[in-house]
Amino acid sequence: MTRVRQAVQGDAGTLTELRCAFLEEMGQQLPDGFADHLRDWIETALLAGRLHAWLAEHEGRVVGSAAVNPYPHMPSANYPTGQGWYLLNVYVKPAQRQGGVGTALLAAVGSAARERGIDALTLHANTRARALYERHGFKLSTDAMRLGLA
Repeated sequence: MTRVRQAVQGDAGTLTELRCAFLEEMGQQLPDGFADHLRDWIETALLAGRLHAWLAEHEGRVVGSAAVNPYPHMPSANYPTGQGWYLLNVYVKPAQRQGGVGTALLAAVGSAARERGIDALTLHANTRARALYERHGFKLSTDAMRLGLA
């Protein structure tokens, strides 16, 4: 049975490991010192409420995570309260994939968002995960553009 719980500041190391694994699977080459910087960022962001995260545990071991960045949005028809969450990633360790862990994580995130009155969850899905998100009601809505400044 998979259990999902909200992450706390003391989980920053575990969240860091899972985020680095996710980024590396996406083909990113992480620079030296990146994990330390990321762990510090996660600790600070969790404490400040700039990051909310959940961990999935199976047989006492962490097997996946999900994380969101809350963001204010100018109110509109799609964002009546002006509050959204950007879903950074849902990551499940390879050995646990296709076993419902991603579904459990998305259910926990969705439930927490509804309880807090969040208007929408937004994400950029990789091709492999798109079907999972679509099964949970996500729809392609816009073509995002990005200007890299660093």
